[in-house]
Amino acid sequence: MTVISTFELLVKPQLPKKTISNIPSDIAEQLAPLTRTIVQGYFLTIANLESTIIQVSLVFTVKTPKIDPDDNQIITLLDTSGQNIIGRVFQEKKDDASKTRFTIPIAGNDTVLFILQPNVTDLELLQAANFEVRGYAEIFLSSVSTPKTAKILVTPEHRGTFFGSLNPADKDDSSSKLGEVAYGLPIAGGNSLLELIREG
Repeated sequence: MTVISTFELLVKPQLPKKTISNIPSDIAEQLAPLTRTIVQGYFLTIANLESTIIQVSLVFTVKTPKIDPDDNQIITLLDTSGQNIIGRVFQEKKDDASKTRFTIPIAGNDTVLFILQPNVTDLELLQAANFEVRGYAEIFLSSVSTPKTAKILVTPEHRGTFFGSLNPADKDDSSSKLGEVAYGLPIAGGNSLLELIREG
């Protein structure tokens, strides 16, 4: 098993509104755009450098708070052909940590995009803006994969969208303007080219 990187999923304000509630109103007004909420997800691009199909397993581990596939606060998307599909999910528990596993087929010489992010269709989650999950991601060649070894190229990123009010009436408010951010994450071992060996 190979560690890829850490990850952090967020639905949180950049600057909590209560932080500016006790400062002079003219300063608070200038800081208002910083109270926008960010929805941040983990984006992992995986390229199969082999000429045959492989099956890889991604494992996400968190300690606190735990990922619960049944609470519908986190969604996963797998893009292999321009269409997003849901990955296979199940949960393991070990030493009070929560592990969520996804098994992904990747065609020979193909590249896929895997996304782990807060469920943006859950309005209560967006309005509460008090969600965060941190952990680390690992990858390995699944036991159901035919090749015993495989070379892959991985690129982990965090991508986020900033938003203000969800009320359509506030669409022209400067503090409600959308914004985006994306940045690459350091890879464990410092090399995005990985050679995986099938376990079992």
